[in-house]
Amino acid sequence: GWLSRLLDWQEAAPDPDHFWSTLREDLAQDREITVFRPDGGTLGLPDGATCVDAAYAQYGEDAHACIGARVNGRLATLSTVLKDGDTVQLLMGQDPASEPSREWLEHAHTPAARIAIQRWLAAHPAQAEAQRTDVQEDRRAEERAAAPRPTKADASDPDGPAPEQAAVRPAGGNVLTDRPGATVRLAGCCTPVRPDEITGFAVRGGAVTVHRAECAAVARMKDGGRTEVGVRWGDATECRVTLVAESFVRPHLLADLTEAMALEGAEIVSATVEPPTQQQVRHTYTVQLPDAAHLPALMRAMRNVAGVYDVTRAQPQTQGG
Repeated sequence: GWLSRLLDWQEAAPDPDHFWSTLREDLAQDREITVFRPDGGTLGLPDGATCVDAAYAQYGEDAHACIGARVNGRLATLSTVLKDGDTVQLLMGQDPASEPSREWLEHAHTPAARIAIQRWLAAHPAQAEAQRTDVQEDRRAEERAAAPRPTKADASDPDGPAPEQAAVRPAGGNVLTDRPGATVRLAGCCTPVRPDEITGFAVRGGAVTVHRAECAAVARMKDGGRTEVGVRWGDATECRVTLVAESFVRPHLLADLTEAMALEGAEIVSATVEPPTQQQVRHTYTVQLPDAAHLPALMRAMRNVAGVYDVTRAQPQTQGG
């Protein structure tokens, strides 16, 4: 009951000031909501509670390992405010040494959550200070990864990428064409990879640009009167492909992702990290693989990185894009 929770909070609080401040906040919240767990159980939380509060209500201090949540079946950040009747599935990391983030305090409203986080921070001052340093280093690394590489514009192909994108365009040495001697380029908009169905178009300068058959650019080039050229995959197995990783923000994420990719034999040609939104971040990597058959294993390894919830190939542009 409430009295037993009160005694637990008092025992767990790092000092009396923390206990009384959290108790006053709890007493000031006079409305309670009920959220459901996937197993049919329920959690009683104060109005305005977030997924952080739900995690500590369900798992206690084991919630330090929480990396995200699904609310009503949809991925959500830990800062998401819950509503009465929501179904909440907490996503737990596998690292037993997981640490809570100081930022969670901004989204924790229940005494159980706030005291557990504050207790950990008070007991681990060195790690708490390191979190600040890690965040700063990750931001600098993301800025370096997002910086465009200076390249010369490709004046021979008006449909080619902008100059800052040219560095990610792969060579087409693994594609054979019906025009012997023609320079072959794999389109940067869809980065075709064996065994994708492909089609080619003649562009200025005698080059051939190769697209995935379902790429929206194919229809535009046909409508523009570009000459279609027969293309097919050669015997070489190496490939270059663009992957998009969707993840929750956390320290060391960039380092862990790039390490996982390196262990799978992927060479990162270029990377872009978008500014975080709602504690989620999107990474786009163009990588070189020694064998296209390794692509599924690479994508699995990236998905297995804590905090990453989806990895997909870059999608072809749409007609309206």
